[in-house]
Amino acid sequence: MNKLTFKAFTWILLINISLFSIIPIINSYGAATEIDLRFGDAPVIDGNIDDSSNEWKKATKKQINLNDLPIKLWVMQTDLDLYVAILFDLLQEYHSLNEFMGLIISKNSSESQEDFIDAKVIQFSNITEGNFSYFDYYINNTTFLNDTISNGAGAAKLDGTTSVYEFSIPIIQSSLQRNDEDVNLTYGKGYVFNITYGESQLYPQGVKKSEIVLINIIAPTEEEILFIDLTLGILSISVFSIIGILFGFYIYKIFKLKEIIERLK
Repeated sequence: MNKLTFKAFTWILLINISLFSIIPIINSYGAATEIDLRFGDAPVIDGNIDDSSNEWKKATKKQINLNDLPIKLWVMQTDLDLYVAILFDLLQEYHSLNEFMGLIISKNSSESQEDFIDAKVIQFSNITEGNFSYFDYYINNTTFLNDTISNGAGAAKLDGTTSVYEFSIPIIQSSLQRNDEDVNLTYGKGYVFNITYGESQLYPQGVKKSEIVLINIIAPTEEEILFIDLTLGILSISVFSIIGILFGFYIYKIFKLKEIIERLK
């Protein structure tokens, strides 16, 4: 009996492994954390996370490390903008008066240094008094230069030990919005973001910690397609698993019947 049970279990295991092997591996990409966006309502960029309004409820939320600093990364989009929130806890004595958080953006999905040509920075001038500024830079051979026209918005706040940085970055709707001083975020493409944390208003010299993520910008209709694909994928796995279990049970019954026939002989 135990031998037959072991054989049946082995058959079920082999069948499920075979079925899962035909399902394609999704989101296999280099070293970067990959983030697929969801659509949500535009949050207020003020450095406050308003739990009562659920303004970041639809965000894709990740926990990543900037070297030894764990942060919460919340990302979502509307038709017009990409929104990024960064939250972390740090004792006040470890904060710098002039600390900053920046998003250094590659012009595509490349992680090569020369492809990082755009930077959005929230810079504190006095963190204890809550004084900060938002800057939009373009990068020329590691030199940070102020954009002629600043695009996007940013705000930050230190509340006790919790720091909150909020960014909004426009998504390009037409060729008229394109410019040479920004990465022009476009539907259907992925962009590598280098999330940077620093302690002085010197770029890039003041950067102390950083980590890269890949953010995929989706078109409004793609959100529905992604949901359908996910649903179909889950259903397929469930159906194949049930088939595997039934087939394994069928094999078990055959062995059981064979055992009964041998006894009758």
